[in-house]
Amino acid sequence: MASYAPLFVNDNDRKWTPDAIVFNSWQQYGTPSYWMQTFFGESSGAVIHPVRLNSSYSGSLAASAITWRDNEDIFLRIKIVNFGPNTVNLTLSATGLEAGVDTSRSAVTVLTSNYSLDENSFDDPLKVKPVKSGLASAAEEMQAMLVPYSFTSYDLALDEYGELVADM
Repeated sequence: MASYAPLFVNDNDRKWTPDAIVFNSWQQYGTPSYWMQTFFGESSGAVIHPVRLNSSYSGSLAASAITWRDNEDIFLRIKIVNFGPNTVNLTLSATGLEAGVDTSRSAVTVLTSNYSLDENSFDDPLKVKPVKSGLASAAEEMQAMLVPYSFTSYDLALDEYGELVADM
């Protein structure tokens, strides 16, 4: 389960920015906090797996790995936050998979902005939003580039469920 508070704020009474959804009498938009919550809400019922970070930037990275099932597929989801000012290149290695990785159904989603304090607004409600794209390089071992101040989710579609350890 994923939850978040405070959830709603009226634009006429906004005193701080952690609210997830901003509204007025005729429109609304999701904040970056709202978009972060969507990553956790859609994979409820997941199995958590151990993760190791091996990088000179490990002080500015946080990661988790889960397997989860949607209506059709099973995924290994590796979520990595780069809260530092540098681009980080990593090798992602999922060892011990009992299933192959299907590149045609795998994807990467990145939530970031050019400035770490950017917020959405009624004038630009999608300034900070997740961008999802196919992951043609999806494999048990692959190269990953994490842009500064970003949340990146690698969804590796699995041919079948298996136990794993994700190394980064």
